Amino acid sequence: MKRMGMGVGLILLFGTLYAGASWWNNASVHFPPEIEEESAPETASAAPIENKLKVVEHTFRSGDSLFGVLTLLGVSAEEGFGIFKAARKIYDLRRVIPGRKIKIFFEEAPQTIAGLLYEIDPLRSLKIERSEQGFLAIEEKAALEREIATAGGVISDTLFESALRADIPAEVILDLADIFAWDMDFSAEIQTGDRFQVVYEVYKKEGEIFRSGKILAAEIVNEGRPYRAYYFSLDGGTESAGGDYYDENGRSLKKAFLKSPLRYRYISSGFSTRRLHPILKVSRPHLGIDYAAPYGTPVMAAAEGVVTFVGWNGGHGKAVIVRHRNGYGTLYGHLSGYGKGIQKGKKVDQGEIIGRVGSTGLSTGPHLHYTLMKNGKPTNPKNADVVRGDPLSNTFKNIFNEWVQKMNRYLEPPRIQQDRV
Repeated sequence: MKRMGMGVGLILLFGTLYAGASWWNNASVHFPPEIEEESAPETASAAPIENKLKVVEHTFRSGDSLFGVLTLLGVSAEEGFGIFKAARKIYDLRRVIPGRKIKIFFEEAPQTIAGLLYEIDPLRSLKIERSEQGFLAIEEKAALEREIATAGGVISDTLFESALRADIPAEVILDLADIFAWDMDFSAEIQTGDRFQVVYEVYKKEGEIFRSGKILAAEIVNEGRPYRAYYFSLDGGTESAGGDYYDENGRSLKKAFLKSPLRYRYISSGFSTRRLHPILKVSRPHLGIDYAAPYGTPVMAAAEGVVTFVGWNGGHGKAVIVRHRNGYGTLYGHLSGYGKGIQKGKKVDQGEIIGRVGSTGLSTGPHLHYTLMKNGKPTNPKNADVVRGDPLSNTFKNIFNEWVQKMNRYLEPPRIQQDRV
């Protein structure tokens, strides 16, 4: 009994969050007061078990079993079997996980089980109640409240590190880089003094931030030039999933070519066991760009096209060449290996992994050699055709314009704060 550390009292089942979300504890993101009225539960929770006079709770430890715990908590073998049988349609209680909690509700006289709650995960629990037909099992979902947060700052080293100091979640930072991947090469073009601002969803559980959601609007000011993005879905405006990002005029941010064949989230210091600072070292030789990146970093196709070469390419070592529309082609050299299924004649999508950074050929260390070609001749990537995705139709313009005006209230310079040193 002592080993199990049984506690008595009315204790909330989900008092602890994921260990991986502990960084939230010191967050100081700003929640616009005028947004509070929009907060709404993501899911509705089932009604609590009421009028129970005795509650016993246990946190499972390594080696615990359901039947062993139930027995020590005073549950009869017959009731334990009934609980196990009722739960099977929702969850197999033989798979109890250390750290998860179980809460048992007893009737006082005589002592019989009135109900049970088992924490399946931080968002779901198994709820069992006694009825005239026996035990009935229900899956109960935790209620999440949606709010909108905004935060920003000034870049003093890398976007990732500067945004972390502004209390922005790591995943939101990486999503921010993905949104502007067509306009900015974050490894080469971000400068000290550039500014960023992001408006994003957060979901709270019992008043505490549980996780972040999608970015609703964002701005990056690069060398004095502002770039803005606004989320919008053709299915449900600003609330629906599966939307995309547009500029203030409703033009898609997606373009024919990515600014960099290396995705920022793959090489960010926050997702590497060996910290690389600055994140990438870039040189720009006459016929292309060299990206010094960790060995094995995924390399993406800068645009959709057809693979025309896979193999050894002289000083470029292992290389892939892709043919694109309008006479364009791209070469990726010094690879350590190729992406899954990459072979001559294969069609590839923009962003598809075609290889991994290596040091083959004439190379002094792991890096990617990237060349953009026009009609077979190397050309500056900045000169690539700017072919955008489809803009928003006039059908959505009024709704979108109202959303832009609303989000602009959170993207104005007065809301941007300096990084804390």
